[in-house]
Amino acid sequence: MLYLVVDATLSENIKRIYPQDTESSPAEYTFDLVCTSCREKHDSTVVINKFEKTQLPGSRGEASFVMKCKFCGSEVSISLNPFEDSLYNDAVEDNKEIIDKAQVQRKKHNLRNIQGKSVLLALDCRGCEVLGFYPDNLTFLAELNAGKTMEFQLEDGELYDYDDDSGEEVTVTEFKSEIIKGK
Repeated sequence: MLYLVVDATLSENIKRIYPQDTESSPAEYTFDLVCTSCREKHDSTVVINKFEKTQLPGSRGEASFVMKCKFCGSEVSISLNPFEDSLYNDAVEDNKEIIDKAQVQRKKHNLRNIQGKSVLLALDCRGCEVLGFYPDNLTFLAELNAGKTMEFQLEDGELYDYDDDSGEEVTVTEFKSEIIKGK
């Protein structure tokens, strides 16, 4: 099982950020793939959402993404499953309990050394491996400590905005992602 881990520096007035990902407005996650049979990288990125399901050929199962490798003809599939819903600001005292619960869940999946980060998705990959993630086309929501929610998209891994109600700058900087292995 592979996991999408994200990290960012959040301004003090942000409680958490998370992708806008509902059945009526699904998030479109963009990845780079490599076939595990021939080790050839797919020549373009693939866009997957966790709500669309496709039947697996010759099987009763279904996956979020199904294709044939154009180099060797092997079947490739990915199922996206939610893991943690948000990247929580660990500087906010109210988030401590939620972050502690997430740590317990991570240990069950052998996910260690990801303090201060969030595991957004579990990726069940068959016949392929995910090499990279591109957040550019995702719409995120930032829940502010004041209770307000702001919608945004990252530009070069950053957001600079202003909350008129509280008179404070809202920033997300140094957004990074990585794909890690777990169980």
